[in-house]
Amino acid sequence: MKALAILASVFLSMNKIILFFILLFFLALEGKCQINVDSIAIHYSTNNGKREYSNLVSRLQTLDSTLVKEDFIALYYGSVAQPNFNAAHIDSIENTIKEYNLLQEFMPAYELADSLLVFYPVSITAYFEKTFACYGLKRESEEVLSKQKYMIFSKCVLSSGNGSKEFPFQIAVYNDAIEIVKHLQLKYTLLTQEKNDTRIVVELKKKYQGENKMHFRLVRLNK
Repeated sequence: MKALAILASVFLSMNKIILFFILLFFLALEGKCQINVDSIAIHYSTNNGKREYSNLVSRLQTLDSTLVKEDFIALYYGSVAQPNFNAAHIDSIENTIKEYNLLQEFMPAYELADSLLVFYPVSITAYFEKTFACYGLKRESEEVLSKQKYMIFSKCVLSSGNGSKEFPFQIAVYNDAIEIVKHLQLKYTLLTQEKNDTRIVVELKKKYQGENKMHFRLVRLNK
């Protein structure tokens, strides 16, 4: 009986992953849409918005299959309005996770990625690096799930613009510019950001949609 219970638990877990995969498939079919990311951030900075955001995070953590594209977009862009959002701190942790994986120290990378995702559950870098660490640790089901979340939040960014100067991709943290370039399988020679500016410009080795530069904008609440 105990063995049956374990098998049932594994089956349910795999079903959740499959449901998440189906959701990802439909997200991939949807085209770009106009997103007012600033209004999303402002909404989730209110008391009611913060409660709504907490509920969305809980649903993400439990792999709620009723989440829709708008919910993932809200999770990503609403993150900048949360009390624990600190872009410099998040970038620093993400860079450390990358370093662990480069050294093939997969368990520290895995654990640090998980600790970041507790308070910043939309880290594109953390999901990518956790996927890599899970591969090294042979944790196949977690690898699949982390990759799906990486893909979903990458697509949220790709839905926010087209990478041009007029319609830059909207991102929460600096590292996401790097992750999106990698996601699109592009190589770059230089990534620049003016001091105290929210604009990031990436000079590409090959053109993307006819341009040799890709533009990003950091989303920030006006305080």
